[in-house]
Amino acid sequence: MRSSKDRTIQKKRVNKANKIAKTERSRKQRIANKHKREEIHAIDPDMKVIVMNQKTFDQYGTEIKIVDGAIKAVEPEIITELADFDGAVEEYKAEIDGGRAINDQIEKERLYGFKAIADRFRKK
Repeated sequence: MRSSKDRTIQKKRVNKANKIAKTERSRKQRIANKHKREEIHAIDPDMKVIVMNQKTFDQYGTEIKIVDGAIKAVEPEIITELADFDGAVEEYKAEIDGGRAINDQIEKERLYGFKAIADRFRKK
């Protein structure tokens, strides 16, 4: 059986190794984010860029990526199936109502996501 001193020493050793690994992961992530930011600023120097969870957003909360040397918005996936009140699944096409219901939902989700980002940077 191990003594409490041995357990304490082992715990400190494991925590130190985990901290070093976490620092290394964070460092790699920051460098990758820096390269993404520099690449975008090489194309458009005035663009404000937000990098969150390895995804790049502009100041309006739209996810962007670099394609053939140009900045393009990432198109969100459109939901093609919606459940009605009976629990049955009904096919919903974008042509119905000109796709307005889907566009309104996407806009609502986009604005909600940006609001969460903006709240972080807002002065308190």
